Amino acid sequence: MKTSRSKLILIILLSVVVIAAAIAGVVISMKSKSEGKQTSAVKASESVVVNEDEVSKDRLLKDKYPEVNDLIKRYRTALTNGDVDALKGIYNTQDEISSDVLSSTSKIIEGYSDTVCYTKKGLEDNSYFVFIYDKLKISGINTPAPNLTMVYVKSTADGTYYIYRGELNGATATYEYDSETQAYIAKLYEDDEVKDLMATVYQEKEAACAKDEALRNFIDGLSSPTSDVIDETTGESAEGESAGGEGAENGETESLAEDTQPAETEAAE
Repeated sequence: MKTSRSKLILIILLSVVVIAAAIAGVVISMKSKSEGKQTSAVKASESVVVNEDEVSKDRLLKDKYPEVNDLIKRYRTALTNGDVDALKGIYNTQDEISSDVLSSTSKIIEGYSDTVCYTKKGLEDNSYFVFIYDKLKISGINTPAPNLTMVYVKSTADGTYYIYRGELNGATATYEYDSETQAYIAKLYEDDEVKDLMATVYQEKEAACAKDEALRNFIDGLSSPTSDVIDETTGESAEGESAGGEGAENGETESLAEDTQPAETEAAE
């Protein structure tokens, strides 16, 4: 069960971008699935009007904000070490975080390297949507996996940055963004610069898999979760292991395995 539990977290946690047509037409066959994800997000927030020019004119900036880079560096270190206390500070929360799941996952993801932060302005002053590029060292696999995830970074009254996962939904025990944030993220994924970035990471991922069969098998294996993993998504959601949404334990985007863009709605603990 622990192996399956870790696998579930990896499916939600990792976001090696297996994106497609929403990403500049890289893989046409993936288009309908990616558009479906975007459509559902927009429908959930159809009462919210997002200024598309505001999104497109806000350039995607590389490593622009040192304080944000430092936050992400500490975040990656906390994930690597399975450090619950550090993560609580990074999330600016006292909510419980499953140390068992975090520990078992950190044994599979041994480390992150070549981390780069690409930012778009958030909905509030001193807030940013951060697309994190890095390479994951997965246990037992020699070739690092190119990876792209997105987190929403906000700041406290004293200017301290933290990763915002949304608000806790008591009924589902998951963290969810409000409709305005969901609508804005949906527009972000239509931005040409974001599409280009995700297309580049997709191509890097494909190149890495082409030269390392073990990496390909690992990624392909994540797309076929076992039945007990599915059971866990319903039976243990109170610990934040709900499938779908923005990440178990960490407020990131979803699935290394699925051929879609990262999800926009939930950020499970």
